[in-house]
Amino acid sequence: MSFLHSLGLFAMLCLLYGCTTSPTTSAQQRDAYLQQFIGQTSQNIQARLDLNSIGYQQVLAPVANDQTLTYTVMRPVSIPVPMAQNPADIDAGHTPVPVMPRAQSYDVNLQCKIIYRLENNIAKSVHYTGHTC
Repeated sequence: MSFLHSLGLFAMLCLLYGCTTSPTTSAQQRDAYLQQFIGQTSQNIQARLDLNSIGYQQVLAPVANDQTLTYTVMRPVSIPVPMAQNPADIDAGHTPVPVMPRAQSYDVNLQCKIIYRLENNIAKSVHYTGHTC
């Protein structure tokens, strides 16, 4: 197997590994879950909203005022770090099999805000700050 084929196989396995370690809730599913609270009171949202169910961890208590209800959240993400292959294996004609153990990843906590816009204490829309929501 050529070096380019080995490199391509390694890249594909890294992508598959990243997909298996990322949250199973898609952005569309998270958005649909948060949208269902539009039309409800801020008290009802605070009582029923379960951010853990969509892969978020609440960092601070929600902040409510006359115009907004704001949640500060983080989403843990594990980014795989490629392992170096033994060059002797590639040169000897062996097919390297990349192994991505859990210890070979970089864990980050991506932070963002979920903001419900309120009118008369009723949620009219939901917006996000940061690119991680």
